[in-house]
Amino acid sequence: MKKMSKLLSILLISTLMGACTPKGNDSKPAETTGTTTATSTDTSSPSSGGTGLKDGKFVAEAQGHNAPLTLEVTIADKQITAIDITDHKETEEISDPASDRIPKGIIEAQSLAVDTVSGATYTSNAILTAVENALIEAGGDIAAFKENKGEEKEGTAVSYEADVIVVGAGIAGVSAALEATNQGAKVILLEKMASIGGSTIRSGGKIQAAGTSIQKAAGIEDTPEQFVDYLMEVGENQVDRSFIELIANNSADNVEWLISNGVELSDEIELVHSSITPARGHFPVNGSGSGIVLPLYEKLKEKNVQVLLETPALSLISEEGRVIGVKATNLAKDDITITAKAVILATGGFSRNPEYIAEYYPSSGNFTSNAGDGNTGDGITMGLSVDADLVMPDGGINLALNPYTYYGYGEEAKGLFVTPEGERFMDESVFHFKRTRIMMDEGIDNCWYIFDESVFNDRVAKSLEEKMTVEAGSIEELAEKMSADPTKLKATIEKYNELAKKGEDTDFNKSKDFMEPIESGKYYAAHFVMSNSGTHGGLKIDIDSHVINKSGDIIPGLYAAGEVASGQILHKEYPGSGTALIAFLTFGRQAGAAAANEK
Repeated sequence: MKKMSKLLSILLISTLMGACTPKGNDSKPAETTGTTTATSTDTSSPSSGGTGLKDGKFVAEAQGHNAPLTLEVTIADKQITAIDITDHKETEEISDPASDRIPKGIIEAQSLAVDTVSGATYTSNAILTAVENALIEAGGDIAAFKENKGEEKEGTAVSYEADVIVVGAGIAGVSAALEATNQGAKVILLEKMASIGGSTIRSGGKIQAAGTSIQKAAGIEDTPEQFVDYLMEVGENQVDRSFIELIANNSADNVEWLISNGVELSDEIELVHSSITPARGHFPVNGSGSGIVLPLYEKLKEKNVQVLLETPALSLISEEGRVIGVKATNLAKDDITITAKAVILATGGFSRNPEYIAEYYPSSGNFTSNAGDGNTGDGITMGLSVDADLVMPDGGINLALNPYTYYGYGEEAKGLFVTPEGERFMDESVFHFKRTRIMMDEGIDNCWYIFDESVFNDRVAKSLEEKMTVEAGSIEELAEKMSADPTKLKATIEKYNELAKKGEDTDFNKSKDFMEPIESGKYYAAHFVMSNSGTHGGLKIDIDSHVINKSGDIIPGLYAAGEVASGQILHKEYPGSGTALIAFLTFGRQAGAAAANEK
């Protein structure tokens, strides 16, 4: 594999502390008040003021989303006068609003009672925790600093008019807004988070496409027809062929559209798996979804499109069966009314809505989520309020992996996988999303990868340290540490070794190239847990992205694109990294063009 995508990195970070948690829960590390440090450069004696502060510069650290965050707090005349973040490894596009707003808010209010920033909760809390530790070092009265010193303000009524309202600023929403703008429509784009990008900006930015100029330059022969065949096969012919053909047939043009709008794509192409050819994985040079969505956002700003951040849409406005706008609010608690000829819902999926997960994705099992924080099914809720029909295939982008070894993503680990009880259940060399599908069909949401000392490495050592891998001198001891059945595990390993030495997998027909006996030195078991980065399903649409009601008719004025309307594109198994982006870009543009021409 040429590179580890940002998607994987975030999957791993999200899973680190999560193991197996209740469905739909976000089990990233808890808001940290644990390991922190504070040092000071004291320039005066302690103050006798109400908060007890002494002047000086105080350095403190707290755990952020990705790694420890360090900042320096300056106290002068018993007041907090500066907060400078000196070191962090947060994802800048996501954390920037928190890094800017939280310090300013603390200084302005001289208080720690500052709201966290939507979509950057972990960075927000890291800053607040580090500042708190610095204030403790400065002798501050923390209870006093945590008092809410702000006054509650009442919002006001605000009205806007547009031709098209787009709700949600991921790849579907941003491309819809840009396409509608290019068609001459006045567009207002709403995003409930503090920054744009949704799940796209958290991904590796890979985008699948067939017959592109980049493929041709690399000598890769591919056609949209081959892409259609692949997506239909993975979709088990339960997806809408006309939708799949639209995606595949326009994929090369959409890659060129991205390039024309400032997206810099690598001249390399990646396979999603060695068993799946030809290579269709295009990706931005920065290896991040930000390399896709931020250039499009810059184009929107160049065209003076009005973007309202931290402005969640609350409900649709309808009149005589036609959707004519949305009601929204913002941080100022304004009562916002926006009217338009058309509304496009591009609100993402429902990974962070436990009730919707239980209802629409019951086979998901326990998982941690790294989907966009705004993916709470808002568009589904709004659509249902106007009698929209749903297509819910009980599927999603789930992946079983070990967060410290990276085993489970890609093709490095092709040895022996066993259930929690200790039984083998698949050909381990198949595509990782195929493995997920097999697990879900079997009702398994976690498993173990068994190997021996011959493949021990630093990542395994780290996973051992973090208690996500166990080691033992015997199979019986390993089973005990796995909480598996020792008789079953011993029989499984002995049978696997027998097949490996024979060079024929009569149980699951795995190639002999990936069958190695497990018998050298110590035994190891790496725990694979399920991580989710999206859901399949949502509002039913037609080929032009009109939302369809339960009677089979279009809902005038209402469109949907992206993950919120993915049930006719994605079935149970995810076809591979980059499928979602090309599909959501395609239907984002489709919705934007159609909505701009709404009468």
